[in-house]
Amino acid sequence: MGYTLWGEPDSGSFMIEAALAEAGQEVHLIDIDLTKDEQHHAQYLAINPLGKIPALRFEDGTTIVQSAAILMSLAEAHPQAHLLPALDAPDRRHALRWLIHVAAEIYPLIEVYDYPLRFAPPETAETAMRSRVRHRIRERWLLVEQAASSEGSFLLSGFSAIDLAIAAISNWAIGAEWRSKECPKLTRISENVANRPLVAPIWRRHFGAQEN
Repeated sequence: MGYTLWGEPDSGSFMIEAALAEAGQEVHLIDIDLTKDEQHHAQYLAINPLGKIPALRFEDGTTIVQSAAILMSLAEAHPQAHLLPALDAPDRRHALRWLIHVAAEIYPLIEVYDYPLRFAPPETAETAMRSRVRHRIRERWLLVEQAASSEGSFLLSGFSAIDLAIAAISNWAIGAEWRSKECPKLTRISENVANRPLVAPIWRRHFGAQEN
């Protein structure tokens, strides 16, 4: 049956598509146009009742949502790709901690930043709320920056799926200039991901050319 990925350019589906490329797997892409609210059409809600992307159908027909769960499942299905440290590797628990930190503590705040009035009364000042949310997002990225490897990959053992998540999600809300100045390790991770041979064309389709 192969893999089927529901997503959209410049979205979290990048990290799943890139992980599949690193694992040498072909995937059928289905773009969900968020500008047309297609994520809330009945056909897609039957796949993910939360109306969010990405969603991935595995080769056995199982469909999984939640980016961290998808990445962990792909790491288990394709251990040769080294998307996460092996079960008995010293870095394993450390890796899971930071993958969940990015996926659970930072990623959800992007929606709050983009659509503040989904989470606040209509009289709320959008600019002020976005400013506060951006400050919180930046605080949480600084924790990742402090933990990141100086070698330009998140884990000391080298590239992993966490690098994919960092590269994609740190593109949003915090500002490229701030990231470059305050989070040079994360900036280097993003640059390294964008230039990986298997990932580079996927990066360009989602985010455009990488600036050097």
